[in-house]
Amino acid sequence: MAEFVLHDWQEVNYYMRDDYRLLVAGMALKQLASADAELQTMARTTFNALPAQGARSFSKAHPIEQRKAIAKGMQNLPQIAALVMALWAAAAQEPIHLLKQAAQMAGLEFNDAFDWRQGMEGFFTFEDIPLLSGLADGLGEKTTPQAYDHLKLAALWLGPAVVNRDALAGPTEQ
Repeated sequence: MAEFVLHDWQEVNYYMRDDYRLLVAGMALKQLASADAELQTMARTTFNALPAQGARSFSKAHPIEQRKAIAKGMQNLPQIAALVMALWAAAAQEPIHLLKQAAQMAGLEFNDAFDWRQGMEGFFTFEDIPLLSGLADGLGEKTTPQAYDHLKLAALWLGPAVVNRDALAGPTEQ
């Protein structure tokens, strides 16, 4: 059985273009108001500690400056990155659901109890999840770059939720 190591969400920045990181930060910010109460409290408390350009406090900053502050914080602060990913996952249900359906058809099984708390713990790299990564590539092949990026991020989010992890390697040649 392969060794699966959870990587801190801060490392996801290595896979992201700057414009996509800003988009994810914006999605997280918009999702904040409708997030689970516990996640909302954690995120507001953590985000309010971020410096935002042109304002004395994060909460009083213009939403564009808040988004920039969150995107910058994602690169330097592990807690910010994890919170953003939890909020993104709540906002990006469509690509996550699409990829999950394809993965289930390919034989992957998911922990039904997997939620944002477990998701915040980290991700497996694309090298660890070639089946999920390949499915995201296939689904994203004929779509927009943004939709493709969401599918790839969905693969990273879903990896730790897989119960039959040996199947993540994909079909073996006989």
